[in-house]
Amino acid sequence: MSYARRSRSGISLTAGLLLCAILASLSASAQQPVLDTLPTLDTLRSRLELTPEQEAQLKPIFQNRVSELQQSQVLLQRASTPQQKSDVLRDAKKAGDAFNSQVESVLTPTQKNEWREIRSALREKVKERAEEKR
Repeated sequence: MSYARRSRSGISLTAGLLLCAILASLSASAQQPVLDTLPTLDTLRSRLELTPEQEAQLKPIFQNRVSELQQSQVLLQRASTPQQKSDVLRDAKKAGDAFNSQVESVLTPTQKNEWREIRSALREKVKERAEEKR
């Protein structure tokens, strides 16, 4: 297996585990706002120096993602078996991967690097919050 493939596999696994932590923390506390797992468009506008065109392209992508996260949270809360929970998490990970690809398709290479840093910081924040709840 090539280094690039192993690296992508590791990133995918990490992203999947992060998504599980996000959804688990969301399901553990229904009052926990979904939006704090995503950067706001205001944050992206300033950090990535988005053009008006980019912002217009990203707005519906982010609106859809918020809806997906809310739906996943509800489905996870309703799941009564480990298999159902696994299915919800698997589908949510696929949706998260698609979301990331959509966002990155709008960004320049420099913006993509900053986007990845923003996501990494959010992942750390979610991990810390999940560990505090244990």
